[in-house]
Amino acid sequence: MEPDTQVVQEKKPSKKLLYIVIGVVVVLIIGWVAKSSMRSLTGVDVDTRMDGSTTYSNDEGTVTVGGNKLPDNWPSDAPKYQNADIQYSGSSNPQTGEAGASVVFLTSDNAQEVVDFYKKELTSNGWTIEQTATIGASTILSAKKNERTFGVYIADSGDGKVSVTVGIGIPKEN
Repeated sequence: MEPDTQVVQEKKPSKKLLYIVIGVVVVLIIGWVAKSSMRSLTGVDVDTRMDGSTTYSNDEGTVTVGGNKLPDNWPSDAPKYQNADIQYSGSSNPQTGEAGASVVFLTSDNAQEVVDFYKKELTSNGWTIEQTATIGASTILSAKKNERTFGVYIADSGDGKVSVTVGIGIPKEN
């Protein structure tokens, strides 16, 4: 009687899995090399954050864009519209020139409510409204406080949403 023999077949990893692993490693290496060489190629450091924002910096300053919150350097006396979904925010903090902050948001409030809010809040926070212009379904307000400037563009998109773009210029302190 012959002894029982079992044939054990060794499973080899599939080529498809091997290609996927190699591909992932290559992509990670390319990403690491690109990020590390970004500074040497362009002179700009890039920092991408978990909140969706990205900060670009070099010897002249920093700029942060993205995210869904007001910029970190948003002045406490600048109005913050509450009933809004922030689409974009950005800030700059240059070593030379003017720093600033900006935000773009959408609201379901009507355009006149937004205009009235900014007129009231700006003046109650010590800003002087310098100009107001209404062209069609859009309104532009500009204000000033000391050396800082504030501009807001309010546009009714006609689909029940109002788009608002706000920018603040903050001169460099001497």
